[in-house]
Amino acid sequence: MATTLYPPARPRTFAELLDASLKIFRVTLPKCLPYASMAILFGQLSTLYDLARGQLPAPRDLNDPVWVTLYTVGSLLFLILWMAMLLRQASVAAGRPPGKSDLLEALKQTPAIAGICLIIGGVLLVLIAPPLTLAEPYRSIGFGVMLLPTVYLSVALSLALPARMLAGKGVLQSLAYSLRLIRGHWARTALLYLVGSCIIIAVYLFTAVMVAMILPDAGRAQAAARAVMAAVVLADGAMALIFSTAMMLTVFADLELRQVTRGD
Repeated sequence: MATTLYPPARPRTFAELLDASLKIFRVTLPKCLPYASMAILFGQLSTLYDLARGQLPAPRDLNDPVWVTLYTVGSLLFLILWMAMLLRQASVAAGRPPGKSDLLEALKQTPAIAGICLIIGGVLLVLIAPPLTLAEPYRSIGFGVMLLPTVYLSVALSLALPARMLAGKGVLQSLAYSLRLIRGHWARTALLYLVGSCIIIAVYLFTAVMVAMILPDAGRAQAAARAVMAAVVLADGAMALIFSTAMMLTVFADLELRQVTRGD
């Protein structure tokens, strides 16, 4: 395996970034699939709780302590496993053997990981929530106006977690570092994320069509059909997480190199 997948030897073009993301995804898939699968599974604990009670997944009443606990614990475990996967993906993409301490390092960083996510979530909520309290037509207008800064900050702060895990920045420093890296490259980064999202959606749709063609043949084996669907959804989610993380890793490394080049 070439060791130039991460970090890059030179700044990459848009096409090269997309190609590098696909290569990192392909190379790291076997090593990262266990972490990604567990992350997706833990992230759906509250959904599984709903299904076990015969309810469709939907926004729930926060007065249900079981649901709140499962959602909180599941989200935290998702973040820990996701960051462990990021560390492993960076090692494999750099041509190094995956470390045995990826999960332990992610566990040590749990307060910082949670802090970064809570700050980002709080900022985005402050932007998007107020218009939702208005009556129509002001609600739609306010939502449309605030959607622009929300999307901007979502992209601009998207590298805060890699800044913490890969560059060792503090919580607030990670947020500032992400803003600094994205500065001047927001449109290109957003477009890359958009293309990546389209790829993921296309794979989901293709898989859904294939499953829809196969499951009717299951006849009365409804339990088997549901098991197949659950396995497909889990596999798709895990691969989507690995690919999106590969894109994030590629963008982070490229923008760090560009920052050094321009002397910021």
